[in-house]
Amino acid sequence: MDTPEQKQSVELLEARRIRRLEQKRQRTFRRRTVLLILFIILILSTILIVRGCRRRSALPPDARHGRSDQEFSVQTEPDLVVNIAAVGDIMFSEEQRLDALQPDGRYDFAENFAAVSGLTVSADLMLGNLECNFCGEPYAGEPDCRAPEQLADTLAAIGFDVLQTANSRAIQNGISGLQSTIRVLNAAGIGHVGTYESAEDRAKNDGVYLCSVGGLQVAVIAFSKELDGLSLPKDSEYAVNMLYRDYDTYFEKINTDALLSSVRTAKALRPDVILAMLHWGSKGTQEVSASQRRIAQMLFENGVDAIIGSHSHLVGEMKTVDVTTVDGEKKTCFVAYSLGDFYSSLPASYARGCRQSLILNLQFTKNGETGVTALSAVSYTPLYLIDNGEDAACRYEILPIRSAVSSGRFPDWNDTLTAAIGDLRASTASDFDSGR
Repeated sequence: MDTPEQKQSVELLEARRIRRLEQKRQRTFRRRTVLLILFIILILSTILIVRGCRRRSALPPDARHGRSDQEFSVQTEPDLVVNIAAVGDIMFSEEQRLDALQPDGRYDFAENFAAVSGLTVSADLMLGNLECNFCGEPYAGEPDCRAPEQLADTLAAIGFDVLQTANSRAIQNGISGLQSTIRVLNAAGIGHVGTYESAEDRAKNDGVYLCSVGGLQVAVIAFSKELDGLSLPKDSEYAVNMLYRDYDTYFEKINTDALLSSVRTAKALRPDVILAMLHWGSKGTQEVSASQRRIAQMLFENGVDAIIGSHSHLVGEMKTVDVTTVDGEKKTCFVAYSLGDFYSSLPASYARGCRQSLILNLQFTKNGETGVTALSAVSYTPLYLIDNGEDAACRYEILPIRSAVSSGRFPDWNDTLTAAIGDLRASTASDFDSGR
């Protein structure tokens, strides 16, 4: 029989054994719990990684390299495309006045432009050279060229946005006639460039006309070679931008300072496109002078994108020019030395081709990613100004040539119209005919 001491020793050993078993059980439980938790974490991590990979694979290739979700949501802006259209001289003669005069004494020019109005109104920016004045009655043709205000209203109605007013007729009716012309254009809602009501008006943006065209900023400058033998009155030199300092004599001293000052101001306005409208060259000839070529090159190198010429009454050479600017930029520019007469009454005997003209279309595209704007297309639509005779209800009509031929309305003119298409290709020395 065990003694009390032996019995107590056995009980102590059993208690220790049970305690060790309990401790072992608890350790096993803890290890299993930890392993279970680690397993759950592994499963969850795997799920998250797979989902993340799937999301990344759905992203564009260039959006998979450490960019934030906010960056992923940024979209590149689409390219911005704008069509700038231009025509040549818009003149006014006694024959044109009588043609527009109605039996009730009103003047109506709508029918003269009806056939071409669809082309002018559809341009994003429509430009032309206004070679007459709006200064009230008595209305008259040459030499005063005082047109009824209804002509301005019609030009606005068919889509003209900006008219060059620096040309041979700028001061034909004095400074007051120039100022009145500006006021009439303002009232019609048509912009104007190259002439100014006052020195303060000229000082605004150094005479640069700035406009927004479908989101594209366009700066326009305009200069005239001469004033039809007239000179600006003393203290009125601000009134017209002159291309030559000796504009009333020999046309030898290019007004370089004024030209470059206007271009610098235009560039400072940070436009997308800079246009120069130049009334230059010589009447009745398609020859381009060395002076014109020097002026064009200088303007291009200093930042002008396109030059639109007028004055000769004939359509002349047009071309693109690859240029490296003074800022080191390489770009393609464009020059049309003359767009001919858009609306006039010059007889066909004046010069071969004086009834032929065109609507020039310059397409500029602003890259949505880089913000750089470039000339992206050039084309023109051939036009012809027909004379239906003194007794016609509408004597002078501006016709898109191909549309006029296909309409069958002008059978007596078909040969003349068809020949004009080839003449214009030769005159422009280009392949810019749109085929329309």
